[in-house]
Amino acid sequence: LVDKLRWLDIDFHGKTFETIAPGGRVLGLAIIGSVNLGLVLLAWRWLERKRLSDLWLDFSRKAWRPLGLGLAFGLAEVTAVVAALAALGALDVRWGLAALSSGAAAKAFGWLLASVVLAPVVEEILNRGYWFQNLRRGWGEGVAVGVPAALFGALHLLNPNPSWLGALNIAIGAVGFAVGMICFRSLLFPIGWHAAWNFAQFFIAGLPNSGFSVQAMGVSGATLLTSRPLGSSWLTGGEFGIEASLVDTVAVLSLTIALLVRARRQRTPGTPA
Repeated sequence: LVDKLRWLDIDFHGKTFETIAPGGRVLGLAIIGSVNLGLVLLAWRWLERKRLSDLWLDFSRKAWRPLGLGLAFGLAEVTAVVAALAALGALDVRWGLAALSSGAAAKAFGWLLASVVLAPVVEEILNRGYWFQNLRRGWGEGVAVGVPAALFGALHLLNPNPSWLGALNIAIGAVGFAVGMICFRSLLFPIGWHAAWNFAQFFIAGLPNSGFSVQAMGVSGATLLTSRPLGSSWLTGGEFGIEASLVDTVAVLSLTIALLVRARRQRTPGTPA
């Protein structure tokens, strides 16, 4: 398997990622995510000796509300940014679905699982789960929100086609993830937001997701739309995706501020949430 995937050649700092076939990229990222998830859960259960509920990870019926709200936030953010860019003439949006070979369909399904299910679950359990809860216990909620958010944004500079504005927007979004999680006391809120963002940006709008483009993943024809950026990368996000757009800065700041206001009201006695 290592030889098949050229595992030691996977390097998100440089261009060796481009030398791996799209199928290998999907499988390699899925394996990395699965291993990370297993390690985090093992550390939480056997080193920290805590339960999943201590991560604010709840699968009861009441947990569906924060998950649904998170999904709505992610879809609303992508819809607002894409609509604004199209209205400004900064995106050329066209129909994207086309007939796929069995191999392309398999890659599309694999990337769907890896980017929309596995990545949000792994990254949120690690950042808004494991790190948040440990930092909150030792340093308070401010540090628990800010430090993982800053690291989360910075780590995206290791992705293909990195962008400083993209890293900043992702860090702001991560603050929103954490504040929403605190508001609803559920890790499913940021998981939902994260999953909806990844799905809508890539599989609906046909745009790069954190530097991973439709073409690079070998799934052309599997997205509802195809969107071609027109103009400056600071406006459109360029090859990194709309996460690196100044329009998304406005959108994600607005959502995060709304959640901060809600969180403050919840903590003010006698104020409706």
